[in-house]
Amino acid sequence: MMRTHIYRFALVMLCLSALMACRRNEAPQRRSNSSSSVDHLIIKEVFYTGHAYTQKLATTPPSTTSNWSSDEAYIAIYNPTSEVKYLDGLALASTALDPSEQVEFEGNKDFRREYVGVSLMSYFPGSGKEHPINPGQTIIIAKYAIDHAKNFFTSLDKMLEESGEKPADRTLYTGVDAFLDLSKADWEWTNSKTDSKNNPKVPDLVPIYVGTDEDEDDLDLGFVDVTETSGIALVKLPWTAEDFAKNYRDSEGHQGYRHTITARVTHHRKRLRVIEIPFDKAVDCITLCPKRAYKMNPYSKEPKATFDKGYNAVSDDAYKSTPESDSKKYSGMSLIRKWDGKKFVDDNNSTSDFEVKPASLGVKK
Repeated sequence: MMRTHIYRFALVMLCLSALMACRRNEAPQRRSNSSSSVDHLIIKEVFYTGHAYTQKLATTPPSTTSNWSSDEAYIAIYNPTSEVKYLDGLALASTALDPSEQVEFEGNKDFRREYVGVSLMSYFPGSGKEHPINPGQTIIIAKYAIDHAKNFFTSLDKMLEESGEKPADRTLYTGVDAFLDLSKADWEWTNSKTDSKNNPKVPDLVPIYVGTDEDEDDLDLGFVDVTETSGIALVKLPWTAEDFAKNYRDSEGHQGYRHTITARVTHHRKRLRVIEIPFDKAVDCITLCPKRAYKMNPYSKEPKATFDKGYNAVSDDAYKSTPESDSKKYSGMSLIRKWDGKKFVDDNNSTSDFEVKPASLGVKK
C-alpha cells in the first residue's frame, strides 16, 4: 500500500515537472485583471494625436490649409496600489515589432516566446528611492514640456522675422488655442543636450545608450516618439546603463543584450535589432494600432498572448488613410484607461482596458 502511494506521488511530480518545462519559455500571466487588485504601476493615458488646426491663406479666392501638430505627445503613469513605488530604474520602451507589419521569422527566431523585445528605451535615473510615486499619484512624461500654443507662435514669429516679415496674424489661425500647455509635466523623454525644443527646467529620461557602434556608426537607443503603430512598455532595467554599454553586442562566444534577428516583411528580408527584456521585468504596456492596420502582437506569440491580448487607437484607419474631413473628430483625442467605478481596469488587453476620450490635460478647468 505504501509503495502504491509512492508511485502515485512520483507520477504526479513527473507530470508537474513536464508541465513546468513546457511553460518555461512562455510569457507568464501578469498578476492582475479587472476583477483583482493591481499591484504595479500602470500606463494610465497615452496622448499621441496632437491637434488639427487651419490657416487662412491670402489667395484669390481666399482659401485655408489644414495642418497637424505632432509634438504634444505625453504618457501618464499612475500608482494604483496602497504603497509608495519608485520610478528609479524604470524605463519607457518602444517594441521592436510594429503591430501593423506581418513579420515572418526565419528559422526558430520568434523571440516573443522567450522575452519582450524592444528597440529603443529611456530610463528614469536614480539610485533606487529618489523618485517616489505615491499611492493615487499620476506623473506625466512629455515629449516636450512646454506651452505648445505659445511656442507655436513664438517659433513662427521668429521664422517670419528672419525672412524680413511681420509677426503672424493670430486671427488667421484656428485651433492653435487648443494646443496643450505641458510646461508643468514631471519629466521629458527628449534630451536638453540634443534637442533645442526640450525644456531644460524639466528633468529628462536618460537614453539607455548613446555612442558609436562598430556596425552602425553613431547610435542613439533613446526613446524617441509615440507613433500610431507601436508598442509602448514600462519595464524595469535588467541591467545598469554602464553594464548595457559594455555588453549589449552579440559576438562570437558572447550573447549580449541586443540581438540581430533576420525576418521577412512582405517577402523582403529585414534585420531587426532587438533588446532583450525578461518577462518578469515587464511592468505594463499598451499596443497602439488602428483597427484596419493591425497585423500581429508585438509582445508575445498568439494565440497565447498574455502581456497584451489586444490593441487600440484613436482612429480606425491610419492617418494617411483618414479623410481630411475627419481630422477634427480625432483632434485632441487620447487613449485613457477605463475606470469601472472602483478602480482602473487592467485585463492585460489594450482593446478593453483603454477608451478614446479627450486628452485629460486638454480639458479646460
